[in-house]
Amino acid sequence: MQKSLWNAAAAALLCLPSLGQAVVVYTELGTPLTTTPNPGGGCCDGTGVWFNPLTGYAESRGFFFPDTLFDDGLFFLLTDTSFGSPQAQVFTQGYFFRGNGVVYESATNLNPARYGEGVSIGAGTGYQDPGAGYPDLGPAFGNWDVGRGFLGLTIRDASGSSRNDVFYGFADITVNADYTLTLNAFAVESERGQAITTTFSAPVPEPTSALLLAAGLLGVAGAAQRRRT
Repeated sequence: MQKSLWNAAAAALLCLPSLGQAVVVYTELGTPLTTTPNPGGGCCDGTGVWFNPLTGYAESRGFFFPDTLFDDGLFFLLTDTSFGSPQAQVFTQGYFFRGNGVVYESATNLNPARYGEGVSIGAGTGYQDPGAGYPDLGPAFGNWDVGRGFLGLTIRDASGSSRNDVFYGFADITVNADYTLTLNAFAVESERGQAITTTFSAPVPEPTSALLLAAGLLGVAGAAQRRRT
């Protein structure tokens, strides 16, 4: 019986998925990045915070835009002062027709939605139509108040064939009292179409069912061996 338990445990371990299984790629910034005023409104001034969940890139930039502007997964946070009063905004730098975008509140509220911790962002979340909405977070427009929350992100899968072939992600940001924006962290789900759950800390990987089964069988086999000795 003991030998069969060891064999069953070994078989369960062989059933474990490869290292390529779906995981949440979480990037926490050791020093959060905060936007400075952008007098050009973003259309002709790159001043702000740029980040890309696919690559882990994040930086604060001045006037000049990144050398590679249209990258899958590249987003741009800015404080627009082109009209006097500051406005917190987020731009998507990517292929709008292929899925890069933020999740809007609804089809009738085309500003980015604000989510709290523990929210699942996936195919049925909010309104998803890249490039169809507006970049405003607040205060004149938008759905964000001062404080910390999450932006829902859709990032195109370059190997896909339609705008629906996206990875889901989020950005953990703080809207400050002066409507500057602070980027704290961001994350992306590695499996196309898989929902992601918002969190203020790096998610702990869940053990697979095969691993749990193997651990249980090894425990039983070990207990049997102790009884024999």
